[in-house]
Amino acid sequence: MEDADRIVVDNGKRTMTLNELAHSQPGMDRLMAEIAERARRLHYAGMAGNWPLAAYFARSLGKRLRESAFSRPKYTEAMEEFLEVDYAPLRNAVANGDRAAFAAAWDHVVARVNHWHEEFGKGYIVYKTPDTPPPDLDLTPRP
Repeated sequence: MEDADRIVVDNGKRTMTLNELAHSQPGMDRLMAEIAERARRLHYAGMAGNWPLAAYFARSLGKRLRESAFSRPKYTEAMEEFLEVDYAPLRNAVANGDRAAFAAAWDHVVARVNHWHEEFGKGYIVYKTPDTPPPDLDLTPRP
């Protein structure tokens, strides 16, 4: 028996070994569902010119992307490249409150997301910008 099977943790609902805890972590399918919703919110906040909200989702999306690479190390190098090369212009457009730059950077990000899906043998997953904004958020910029 390895050490990770002997160490028991309590998540407030049950006790489990470290190995059981590790196996309960979400896979890329669950992580990407969260990521896609944050991306949707980022897109529509930016297009509405709500830069504080867009900045919030840009940070949140970046964190989730980093977490996904941590969780699935085979994607680490590609994710670092995506964040530094492809995602950075989008973050900069948000920081500068530049809607035209944001729209162009968004289109580039979508194309690169689909490139990476193809690169990792998941070309059947084709991301597109959702047709509608999230119904639970008022995207109106605040004074």
